[in-house]
Amino acid sequence: MSAQASRRHARRTGVRIVLGVLTMLVIIAMFVALLIVRPLPSLVDASAKGEASSEHTVSQLQTESYCPARMSLTDTGSYGDSEFQASAGDIASSARYAAFGSVFRSVIGTTASMDGATALQSADAADVSSIMSASGNVDGGSTLLQTRMLESKSGTGAVASMASWATEGDLKGVSAVSCVTPALTHAFVVGGTATGTTQQLVIANPSSKATSLGVRAWGTSGTGALTLSTGETVTVEAHGETTVDLSAAAPNQDGLYVTVSSERTPVAAVIRTVAADGLTSKGSEVMAPAVEPEATAVMPSVRRGDDVRVIAFAERDTTTTLSWVTDKGLVQSAAHDLTGGKVTVIDMGKAPAGALAVASTAQDSIRLTAEVGRSGDDGQADFALVRAERPSAVSALTVPDHMDATLTVVNAGTTDADGTLIGYDGSGKRVGDAKLDLSANAARSVDVSDIGDDAVTFRLDVAGGQIVWGARLTNAQVDDAHLAGLASLAPTSLEETTERIWSSQNAAIVR
Repeated sequence: MSAQASRRHARRTGVRIVLGVLTMLVIIAMFVALLIVRPLPSLVDASAKGEASSEHTVSQLQTESYCPARMSLTDTGSYGDSEFQASAGDIASSARYAAFGSVFRSVIGTTASMDGATALQSADAADVSSIMSASGNVDGGSTLLQTRMLESKSGTGAVASMASWATEGDLKGVSAVSCVTPALTHAFVVGGTATGTTQQLVIANPSSKATSLGVRAWGTSGTGALTLSTGETVTVEAHGETTVDLSAAAPNQDGLYVTVSSERTPVAAVIRTVAADGLTSKGSEVMAPAVEPEATAVMPSVRRGDDVRVIAFAERDTTTTLSWVTDKGLVQSAAHDLTGGKVTVIDMGKAPAGALAVASTAQDSIRLTAEVGRSGDDGQADFALVRAERPSAVSALTVPDHMDATLTVVNAGTTDADGTLIGYDGSGKRVGDAKLDLSANAARSVDVSDIGDDAVTFRLDVAGGQIVWGARLTNAQVDDAHLAGLASLAPTSLEETTERIWSSQNAAIVR
């Protein structure tokens, strides 16, 4: 090898050595940096401890409403003398469904299947003031209304209700309820389980997965949850329904507070109450879940001469003031002590002249129901269970066929309130409206004819203030038989529904 070639080889070797040393130094420096330098949090996934890494607010575009089957008896066995056998008599039922606003499709099926579902129709698709509607009955079982919205906004949504009535048998009178949205938790405040009264908790699971849920109850006999003789865990199969006999589970109570909780699958639930004194019918009703507890609450749909009891439940000791609400404001207020963890039943006697609702003002948030009763011939009676309502900027309710309705609107605030009641007929056509102007703590009774001929579905738009409302139902056949027939319907909010969703990383789910 020449001297010149040797020198070139030596230079290349030296360069390679220097580059190797520098590369090693860079690698060592990067390794040290990874050990001691903390990266920016935004560049790193959340830990596997369940820490939320992101939060989103989404609008709900699909809703469900569960309408229970018509009222029924717990025991219909054919034994003994026929005159002493329990009988549903000539009971009949009806149901109505309505969808408002930006709705793509709304269909009626059953909890078991939506195959062959019936779609709600609009009276005139080109008329933007009309709504989608349909009617039917619940003689053959419960129904499920599924609604798909194009967008979630105020004034868009669906409502439904069912009613049943009879002039013969052991279910004389009227029963009704606004259909229920499935949820993970429900709470009820209802009447008691004394002799002659049956309470059935009906739970429906519209999902495709069976679910196990907990049922708890509090009564009037003492503080704390009762030990249910039927157990506190209930399993409901997919697309199925199950019934819990609360009268057997928690007997001899003057009132009940009942909770239903499901960990994963939303369920719908109602309570059916049937009362009798020997062979004399004392009424029946279907109760929807209570709204969230409030310190101030209003129970509408009361009239002069009604026998009124208020059933209340408080988490802790508190005091509430109950008042009659008239068109001129509150009258005859009285304070009542409530024991925490115990149901309290308050007998308010007969509603005085001008009474349209009962108002409650408590020191703490409580749950309330008003039991409103009437008497008919031969000792027969009927009652409505009116839950405490909360104000909504826009809400609606619909009245089933064969029912006569009177609306009650109440200003639940301390300042003047105003709004508009809009009426639609059975085909969904808008038929009229009524303007509302209410003084503080005042109420008003609204005849359906004041809104529009043939109006059966109603929407309330509140312009200012806090207005709660409801419908008081009667039936002409029951009235003509000189029987007491009474029920109530609660409105459904049509405000925009949103949900907050949290997501987190969990390395444990990757194997």
